[in-house]
Amino acid sequence: MKKNVRSNTPQEIRINSGRLRGRKLTFPSVEGLRPTLGRSRETLFNWLRPSLPDATCLDLFAGSGVLGMEAASVGAAQVVLVEQHAETAKHLAHSIDTLDLGDICSLEIADARSFLGRCHSSFDVIFVDPPFADNGLLETAVTAICESRLMSQWLYLEFDQQQEATVNALLLRHGLSLAKSTKAGSTRSWLVQAQ
Repeated sequence: MKKNVRSNTPQEIRINSGRLRGRKLTFPSVEGLRPTLGRSRETLFNWLRPSLPDATCLDLFAGSGVLGMEAASVGAAQVVLVEQHAETAKHLAHSIDTLDLGDICSLEIADARSFLGRCHSSFDVIFVDPPFADNGLLETAVTAICESRLMSQWLYLEFDQQQEATVNALLLRHGLSLAKSTKAGSTRSWLVQAQ
């Protein structure tokens, strides 16, 4: 049964690892915002841990900010969080301030497409987990990232199982290879890199 959540009730999620382990982030109840589950995040950061010290990261559809801030917690030197929803961005700004991450995390209040169109920096790790309801967003984002050569090491993709064929085609088209994968229910979590 789906839990009814009042739209003005903030939700909480906990950072799993690193120096901020156990600290909570709040985020608004916004349609399409679904933070990466704790178990999936634990797996992801176990994969990424060797690559994160001093890394530059992009959390493209930041939402709760848990992926980007957990990367900062594990040792990333710079994290850019992109979020277009004003209320969600307000929570992100509060979390960055509360966790004293202002020297590591920067917040871009922008649509992911427009951000990618003007971004000229490459990132060691890019997190891409758009709302599942917008099927074209994942493809648009991955294409822009690859065409602009924004990924220098790892690309994390989180998507619904119904998009798996589309994502496989994307990897083939852009010369990316699947390094690690996990699933939780109908959600797929893939870590990919250039071939």
